[in-house]
Amino acid sequence: MRPLASTLALAVLASACGGAPAEPAPASRPHAPDSTVTVTTSDGVTVFGEVYDAGLPQSAPLVLLFHQAGSSGRGEYGPLIGWLNGLGLRAAAWDQRSGGDTHGIGNRTVEALRARTPAAFCDAAPDLAAALDWTIEEGAERVVVWGSSYSAALAVRLAADRPEVAGAVAASPASGGPMAACRARDRIADVEAPVLVLRPESEMALASAQEQREVLTVAGATFIVVEHGVHGSSMLVDARTGHDMAAARAQVAAWLRRVVG
Repeated sequence: MRPLASTLALAVLASACGGAPAEPAPASRPHAPDSTVTVTTSDGVTVFGEVYDAGLPQSAPLVLLFHQAGSSGRGEYGPLIGWLNGLGLRAAAWDQRSGGDTHGIGNRTVEALRARTPAAFCDAAPDLAAALDWTIEEGAERVVVWGSSYSAALAVRLAADRPEVAGAVAASPASGGPMAACRARDRIADVEAPVLVLRPESEMALASAQEQREVLTVAGATFIVVEHGVHGSSMLVDARTGHDMAAARAQVAAWLRRVVG
């Protein structure tokens, strides 16, 4: 992959923002979506998503948001939608087939499949691909894929397979036994787009996390350790960490500006 800086300290990335406007504050509750969409995967599953344009033009960069295990797109990312829109980014939050209502909002894709056997994490890869297909069909030119936990690994793999991806954000990419067939580290070298990896400081005591950082940064990924963070994309949400996470969000915002403008 094309290398960016391997690991950037807060002060370095904060200075990279230069004269950028002040960071918009995350919403205390989910924004209302501008539209609800469904896509059909290559294996026939209907996947639900919510699009948040916030009046931004179709030419604005689009971030595809994928949740962690047991959650939904709207549930996990609801507090971050307004922040992303405030950065000039359109957003689409998706409900993958492996999920639930952990953050208080049900997963419609899972609910529609209730009669089936619960999906394994790697089985959700076609959901991400179908979301990207829809995005390209809609004419989006600058697309960032953003995953959390298991979907963070899937987002990296999607970026490896699809050159249309302008960048990938991987929050706490999972790498345990259930991910053996779809780990991020196994495809990171094939990714041409910039990759940002986020890990809460609490997880870096794990030998697996340290090994993962070594593999991903050698391949050129930017790796940020987030103080006071929690697992997954929730590490950027104040209410879920019990801390002011503005500094961490500023790091992510700086990276996004560098990647999609």
